Amino acid sequence: MKTKGLLPLILGLVITSLLWIPNGCRSTEKQGGADLRGRDPWVFRSVLDEQARMLTIALGEEFWIAYDAQDCHLYKVWRDGVELAGAVYTNAHGPQPSSLGPAWLQNDQKHAWELVMGDKHTPLTANYHGHRFEGENVILQYSLKMPDGHQIRVEERPEYIENESGMPGLERRFEITGQPEGSELHLKTTIQSILADRFLETNGTFTFRERASRTVNWIYQLDGKGTLRLQPNATTYLRLFFSREPGLQEMIDDQPFVRQHLGLTLINQGDCRTCHNEQVQTVGPSYQAIADKYPNRPSTIKKLSRKIRLGGSGVWGATAMTAHPDLTQENAEVMVDYILSLDTEEEEAPEDPLYTEEPRKIDYTAEGQARTEGLAASVYLFPKDEPRSIPEIPVDRKPDYAGTSTEINIWDNSFEPLNHNFVMHLKGIIDIKKTTKYDFRLRSDDGSRLTIDGKVIIDHDGLHGASPVDGEVELSAGPHEVLIEYFENSGGRALVWQWLPHGAEFFELVPAEILSHKTEMKGDAAPYTEEKQEIALVYGDSLELNAVHPSFDLAMARPADFKKRVGGMDFYGEALLVSTWDAAGDVYMLEGVTGDDPEAITVTRIATGLAEPLGVKVVDGHIYVLQKQELTELIDHDGDKITDEYRTVCNGWKVSANFHEFAFGLVEKEGYLYATLATAIMPGGASANPQIPDRGKVVKIDPRSGTFEFIATGLRTPNGIGLGFNDEIYVADNQGDWLPSSKIVHVREGDWFGSRSVDFEGTAALTEKKPVVWLPQDEIGNSPSQPGQIMTGPYAGQMIHGEVTHGGVKRVFVEEVNGQYQGALFRFTQGLEAGVNRIVWGPDGALYIGGVGSTGNWRHMTGAMNNWFGLQKLTYNNKSTFEMLAIRAQSNGFEIEFTEPLAKEMPADQISSYMVKSWYYLPTADYGGPKLDERFVNVRSVQVSSDRKKVFVEMDRMEPDHVIYFRLNHDLFLSQSGQKLWSTEAWYTMNQVPRGA
Repeated sequence: MKTKGLLPLILGLVITSLLWIPNGCRSTEKQGGADLRGRDPWVFRSVLDEQARMLTIALGEEFWIAYDAQDCHLYKVWRDGVELAGAVYTNAHGPQPSSLGPAWLQNDQKHAWELVMGDKHTPLTANYHGHRFEGENVILQYSLKMPDGHQIRVEERPEYIENESGMPGLERRFEITGQPEGSELHLKTTIQSILADRFLETNGTFTFRERASRTVNWIYQLDGKGTLRLQPNATTYLRLFFSREPGLQEMIDDQPFVRQHLGLTLINQGDCRTCHNEQVQTVGPSYQAIADKYPNRPSTIKKLSRKIRLGGSGVWGATAMTAHPDLTQENAEVMVDYILSLDTEEEEAPEDPLYTEEPRKIDYTAEGQARTEGLAASVYLFPKDEPRSIPEIPVDRKPDYAGTSTEINIWDNSFEPLNHNFVMHLKGIIDIKKTTKYDFRLRSDDGSRLTIDGKVIIDHDGLHGASPVDGEVELSAGPHEVLIEYFENSGGRALVWQWLPHGAEFFELVPAEILSHKTEMKGDAAPYTEEKQEIALVYGDSLELNAVHPSFDLAMARPADFKKRVGGMDFYGEALLVSTWDAAGDVYMLEGVTGDDPEAITVTRIATGLAEPLGVKVVDGHIYVLQKQELTELIDHDGDKITDEYRTVCNGWKVSANFHEFAFGLVEKEGYLYATLATAIMPGGASANPQIPDRGKVVKIDPRSGTFEFIATGLRTPNGIGLGFNDEIYVADNQGDWLPSSKIVHVREGDWFGSRSVDFEGTAALTEKKPVVWLPQDEIGNSPSQPGQIMTGPYAGQMIHGEVTHGGVKRVFVEEVNGQYQGALFRFTQGLEAGVNRIVWGPDGALYIGGVGSTGNWRHMTGAMNNWFGLQKLTYNNKSTFEMLAIRAQSNGFEIEFTEPLAKEMPADQISSYMVKSWYYLPTADYGGPKLDERFVNVRSVQVSSDRKKVFVEMDRMEPDHVIYFRLNHDLFLSQSGQKLWSTEAWYTMNQVPRGA
């Protein structure tokens, strides 16, 4: 035993004596800028190893160091670089960057600085002030605050060095100013992976408090903790020469090795975590719920994997599942196999072949007649009549189409080649296994009706958007005849048939396995002619817009090779500054954007290495950028446009390593900068628990002093803050728990906006400030971004905001009623190259639009180009567009104002020209939430103003805390100039009903 212990020690000492060279050190030839450091950027901020405020420096291709900017101390020295994982780096939600491989040094000493006066040791509070570049070196800047407020300034320059035998080393050179006379400044630090004391050099004094030895690959190494006493108000260096190979690594040898399921690996590499969590339902169902619902059989795996690849909706709700056409069927099946493996209960083999992979015929022995799986579908076209309710179909009329539908889950393009103005009948038999009561649901756009055994169970007739109606019926075990009638007028298209079987928790699709039809139920289709399909889609009428607003001209504001995801924008004189949401964390200056030739724009990268910079603002010539962890000023000392100093202005708020703790901004008002801090979430979208107290807040920062305060709370993902109506501050918050739909809120000091995920108990007695407007999910908003004002045309003074997922720019008319801001939401423009993340008005009067995209639902999937990047501008062209300009609430109805007078021959005073619905939302701990108490609102009368630019719609009921939805008949509204409506819909959020005269 003693021999085994002595041999490596003796060999280590021999090798140590051969490696030690006593003649100082030499600088390596790897010094220099990014081209010589082996990485660009070679200095960058990020989360690292689950620590939030880190500065990583690649001093060489194989020599990396990282500093903790929270406590201003060296955290780690290692060789193999950083795995840049996470949403901004690899599009994966959840992971964050981590250091790779073993280390030479890893320092676990926090609060490292202290001042010694005689026998008194006083801990100092370290504050990070950023870093700057001098030539090819980086200088770190700190201040050390004494209890009496006095500050000692520290500048540290790290550099890679080698001794004459080529051993890797780190030199830390400290410049101290402001140290009180007669005091000693101490730095507590860790020493590891040196071969002997002589491999530590300093012109200060280093004293070991702890010492230990170990052997790595038969080489003796010294570790310890100690204190460096720095030279007062002078330069102190500390040099460490390490063993050639780093030997510090996590001790995992005694832990059992567990191989991760390949399906989980594929899930973590993809965008699944954008919408799904393993245990909690968020945007989509949890993996556990899927495993509990479906049997783990080969046929089910094939079925679900096809659903993943092709996309779809309706099984778990209205939200469509994103298609993944680039995913191979094999990989999709491996992923589904992992998900279904989460259900560990053994399943009995099925008694009948319900899960065969191919379509089948079922013998119905009671009648002796074969039935084919699925319902028989008959389609009748109405190219001229435009049905407004479910019509009677003459017995002798043959269908224009005939086919079979297995699962009744049909949305928009799934109806192709059908467009609009058609009626569909679905006939067949449903086989009920157990006698009991059943809840059915029809979700349709437009009308639908469900009849079972000749009895109407659900009547959802009329013109309306995609919405559900439920009905209950008691059914005996056995076959029952079923008829679904559906008509589509114009706008969106949807027909989904679901049920809530006995013992189930959620509505789900009526399974194809229990649906069939007899041969005679299937109609004999008439010959198809092209004339029957000349009906065009009506975009902007229960369907998103598909073009640029006619009153604006769209142009590119970037050269073709500038393909950056925009995180922030502002103008620096005539030049546009763009911070980018990408791995490098760059800031660019684009000059020439106000011109007509995008290829003449010059692009200069003025800063890099920032951590997810999602806001940039210019104030009095100073450039401020909002990073995940701090507000930073970019300073150009030599006038070449390139940032020389990244000065930390404010980093006082708390932040964790959670990938979702974004900082969004920036907006300036009266010399202060405002930003918002997102909450932490688990992959899929559910809020993390516990939360850091500082999250979900609006922060107000004084850039002159660096002080800050929280002025409003209760937000979730407030991706966008800006000035709007009355030049006040507004924030766009995104749907999630405690947020049934996205919303635009008005910010004043002391406001609480309803999210309880950060402080559930402490928010119990607070009163939620109501939103200015709700953004109904999937209808007009999914991921709202920066709000702002519109500066031109008849819309001047109104608000606009961007939209990442639903896409385009939306418009908001705001009014004050009984002291409460509320208003109407309108579609404004689509036709852009990417989802809209940031907007800013330029000195040329154009609206500049910055685009962004990522995997899953963090992108606009039906845009003009469907990019993940974009930079365009909209310029007002003085052309008039006929649309609703404003909606104003009155005590007994609403006044609708148009941009142009109504044509005299149009029946704008007819009640049938208006469809009005209402509902309300209730925030809960669940992700999102349904429309509650959704109903049609009776229109009592309509009056047209003398100038025909306004109509007053008198209502049967006016209820506070409701959303009022208006849909105008597209074909019954025409302006005096002959224009049809640009958009037929509006959503008015009525927090208060105006008091009567």
